[in-house]
Order: sequence, then C-alpha cells, then structure tokens
Amino acid sequence: MQPQHRNHLSFLDRALLNLLEERARLAREATGTASANLEDLLARATGDFPAARLREVLAAVESGCTEAAGRRQEGAR
Repeated sequence: MQPQHRNHLSFLDRALLNLLEERARLAREATGTASANLEDLLARATGDFPAARLREVLAAVESGCTEAAGRRQEGAR
C-alpha cells in the first residue's frame, strides 16, 4: 500500500472515531436516543461498502449510542 493511501486511511479512521464519540455524547445529552433512520441511511449508500455489513455497523453504532444514553440516565438517578 502506498504511504499516502495509508495516511489517508489513518486520517479517515481518526475521523470516524471522532464522529462516533460525538454521536455518543449527543445521544447521552439528549432526553431520548437520537436514532437514525436506518433505511434512509442505507438508501443513501453508494454500494462501495457491502450493504449487509453497513447494516451491522449502523446497528452497532445505534446500540453503542443507546448504551451511552443509558449510562447518562443511570448517573442522573
């Protein structure tokens, strides 16, 4: 793999991490979970990422944000 491709992939991985953490923070601060419309997101996909795996990734993101929101609610008690 060419160094510029490796660097770009590393940049994208860090960006994904930052976005996931931001989404979890917002879900935790919201009164309920801010669930995304899974079917809408899947419809917007270009097909470069396999649809079945994308569905799994988005479900895992939603699950993680729901868990983060649940921790906030437990801490508020």
